Amino acid sequence: MNLSFIHRIRRNHALEHATLNLLGKQHLGAQAMGISGPRGFTIYTSLTAEEIVPTVMEALKRLKAGESALRMHRNCGTNTVTTATLTTLATLLGIQGTKPSWRKSLERLPHLILLNVLALLLAPTLAEWVQGTLTTDSNLANVEIASVFTDYYRGLQRIRVLTRQV
Repeated sequence: MNLSFIHRIRRNHALEHATLNLLGKQHLGAQAMGISGPRGFTIYTSLTAEEIVPTVMEALKRLKAGESALRMHRNCGTNTVTTATLTTLATLLGIQGTKPSWRKSLERLPHLILLNVLALLLAPTLAEWVQGTLTTDSNLANVEIASVFTDYYRGLQRIRVLTRQV
């Protein structure tokens, strides 16, 4: 597996989050969502490129200055995937060893609910750890914005930010 590829995704993911965090504070109620990859990230938004691009630059500057908390975002897909994984595992654990029948399923229901409640309680802490440790990297010392492309997609501004290592 190409670690450089993964490191680029993690750094772009951190920059995407930092940008979305700053946008959320600057433009209350604005629509914005992002997706990251090895070449950069894309933001789909109701805002204009003139509003987004300075925020991307500010996010990069602040991450480089050590504001690593900006790499975390409460609406990150990592949180959803972590929660779905834990509840699926809890359900599989709860039905393990039971024969498939409606009666047995109903008898196990309280156990399944308890296991899923425990999974839901554990999920935010685990998701934060996964996001902060595995899916983002705030070390952007050698990262710069290479280019920005804008167009429209389904009524939203699509802003593609390409990064490069220097």
